[in-house]
Amino acid sequence: MNPSDPSRGATATIHLSAYASPTTHALDSVRQARSVIASLGRKADNWIELDFSGVESASAAFTDELFGFVERELPDIWLVPTHYNETIRPLLNRHLSLLQQRRDRAWCLASIATGFEGCAALAGHPRTRR
Repeated sequence: MNPSDPSRGATATIHLSAYASPTTHALDSVRQARSVIASLGRKADNWIELDFSGVESASAAFTDELFGFVERELPDIWLVPTHYNETIRPLLNRHLSLLQQRRDRAWCLASIATGFEGCAALAGHPRTRR
């Protein structure tokens, strides 16, 4: 998955290796997740790439705390994981699915606003019913 949108220009990025354990290169604690959460406030963009380069593993405690907090408290922030390995993917699957759903919804809303009815018809939007 390459979630980057080249039309966006410079993207805010958090390099998660800076928060990983220096010996294991793992993100395995709620404390680490809270450190990442604290750094979100310093980013001006609402689209933030989480660069997993150099991170060997992550735990459910870390991902649940980070993504759960953002879903509850910062719903306008889009965390977009990049450069993660196959051992981390299973922990990101739920978040990646939610991210795709949010993208689809945003695209549908934009298509309705601009008069492109294809998505609206699929969604059963009342504007397309005759």
